Amino acid sequence: MNAREVAGAAARRLEAAGLEDARFEAEVLVREAAGISRAAYFAGAVLEGEARRRLEAWLERRERREPLAYITGWREFYGRRFAIGQGVLIPRPETELLVEVALRELSATPGSAVVEVGTGSGAIAVSIAAEAPGTPVTATDISREALRFAALNAAAHAPWVHFVRGDLAAPVRRADVVLANLPYIPSPEIEALEPEVSRWEPRVALDGGPDGLALIRALVADCAGRLRPRLLALEVGFGQAEAVATLGQATGAQATCIPDLAGIDRVVCLRWE
Repeated sequence: MNAREVAGAAARRLEAAGLEDARFEAEVLVREAAGISRAAYFAGAVLEGEARRRLEAWLERRERREPLAYITGWREFYGRRFAIGQGVLIPRPETELLVEVALRELSATPGSAVVEVGTGSGAIAVSIAAEAPGTPVTATDISREALRFAALNAAAHAPWVHFVRGDLAAPVRRADVVLANLPYIPSPEIEALEPEVSRWEPRVALDGGPDGLALIRALVADCAGRLRPRLLALEVGFGQAEAVATLGQATGAQATCIPDLAGIDRVVCLRWE
């Protein structure tokens, strides 16, 4: 069977497992298992031997609702491939907003010291460093496994990013711009999420406490009282922007909200004089 025929059969299996993007995912799995380009896929490349065995193993994992990025080992973010695996949060497209906020800030004030708190795979910090070479970028995370992936990604795209293990911004003494996509899902809601998230992604990267804002609240307080960055930009969940803006305003910050492509207020920017 050629690659497209194999993908058709794979898509039917994934559809039966309840996956909405079964056809797209089947194509990705087939191309990755065979190590072929999209052009070769449409040109009728044949899958056999080791490629077929690899695909079968991957399909079984996806049928168990293991995330596609964990199976293929990568996820695209801001135009680059990032290494991803179990133990690290999978970067989402809406998180690219944080990169855009940082790059706009850097275009106005080049050379600003940038800190990303809770870096996970390093996608945000590495993307900023790669897009704005020469910018001092530091990233923190409490998870050793996440920092292992972050280091791999920095080596591939921006080796000068500095990583440090620690709780939130505690290891950092100075920052002009602080960015964070912290856990913001309320604890009681996690089990109701799709299986790819609730069963597979690390809880430490999801759980924001009873109201989803525990870590955000702590970081806002630290920035307001100690770090005093020019800008703190925070990704937030649906319906959380107003509460986070109010948190910042209570510390004397000016707050603005930036919507994502779906029109949801996704990033809250706090600025202190």
